[in-house]
Amino acid sequence: MLIFKSQSDSKYIYNQVDNNIYPIPDDFDDLEIKTLFKDQFPDISVQFNGPKHGWEAQGKSESLIINITDACNLRCSYCAYSEHYPYEREHNNAHISFATAQKAIDEYIVRSEHVKIRRINLYGGEPTSNANLIYQIVAYTKSKANNVEFSINTNAYSMSNSWISFVIDNNIQLQISIDGNQARHDKYRITIKGGGTFNRIKNNLQKIYDKSSIYYKENIIFLATMAPPYQLLELHNLYNGDSLFQQPWSINFVRPIDTTFIDSIEDTEHLDTYSEQQLILANDYIKAAIKNKANEHFGHWVFGQQLKKIHFRDMEPESTEWINGCCTPGIDKFFVDSKGDYFPCERSGRFMKLGDVSSGLNMKNIQNIVHEYTLDCNEHCSKCPNLRFCDTCYLGSKRDNTLELERKYQFCSKRLEQLKLSLHIYVSALECNLASFDHLDAFE
Repeated sequence: MLIFKSQSDSKYIYNQVDNNIYPIPDDFDDLEIKTLFKDQFPDISVQFNGPKHGWEAQGKSESLIINITDACNLRCSYCAYSEHYPYEREHNNAHISFATAQKAIDEYIVRSEHVKIRRINLYGGEPTSNANLIYQIVAYTKSKANNVEFSINTNAYSMSNSWISFVIDNNIQLQISIDGNQARHDKYRITIKGGGTFNRIKNNLQKIYDKSSIYYKENIIFLATMAPPYQLLELHNLYNGDSLFQQPWSINFVRPIDTTFIDSIEDTEHLDTYSEQQLILANDYIKAAIKNKANEHFGHWVFGQQLKKIHFRDMEPESTEWINGCCTPGIDKFFVDSKGDYFPCERSGRFMKLGDVSSGLNMKNIQNIVHEYTLDCNEHCSKCPNLRFCDTCYLGSKRDNTLELERKYQFCSKRLEQLKLSLHIYVSALECNLASFDHLDAFE
């Protein structure tokens, strides 16, 4: 159970067993609250389920990620492929061959036969460094299936007019890395020679917008990487101050383990300010939610996903729960690297190999990892207040290409604080307006 307060200082308790939120009388202290609820809800554990027996033989895959190249035209300081991450690959000039990509696409087309919308993401390195290969892949895929949506992860640093016309004509979603305003972005996202990149990227964004504002509004997503000293409020200001950046955002963090990056930062006085910035943003977001404008606020892209889970939570839940934020490897998606090897996703490194384009997908290779991970969740997570919302996955226990289960627990306290903040936002807004989060789409 998790005790928290709203903005009005009213006390609530969230009970993970029945997945409900309860108001608490003001004169109850925390011990009295826990005693009351322990009597009402005995010490019940929730059982975790992983993929059911036979999952490794299923033929349905939701999406495919293709690593176009390991090469990149930038040298971002915190990059997972930099010298700061000794267990990951290094920058190199390897490209996936068209023949290898064809084999992966063919397998995906077969495995996604009954998927309504097929999705292929093109990844790197920097995918645009091999634009001709992307042209080939898109044309080939369209010759095989007519229900494919494409997306490309890109730094948007190099964009010719012909490339812009291509992505617009094919309605390809661009997921573009932007870390904040010019000073913030140029702190870490730099060229091979060490120069800043923000102005050139913004000019490219303007070119896309001028070419088709409709395409821009529907297909541009920004990816921000949080690195110390944290820049959440600067992102908020960028979002409010420039219409080019009033698009969907995804907020990620520099991976804090197996890295020397954090230790390399000279400016360390603001390492712990992210939670303070979150609270400032949350208070402003609550005001917007009360006015039914939460989806127009930058906080929607910071808090919205967890608030959606809270808002649409099952009020009569089963006594079982899926294993944290884990996927079903190879079923939800799979990733093919430049060598033609298959992995669960683009963040896997060499961890949890699923096969290759020659032998095909074979999830039996990782059955033991999935089984061991599920058993560990049942032993250590079954009474956690965050068990229905935790987004930790197998990769939280990754060290190089091995499973080290105790690693996932290093950040449990931070995840609990995040849940407590989301619950605080939720009830604070609902106290003033019960329709505050009716804009959220349960199926988005």
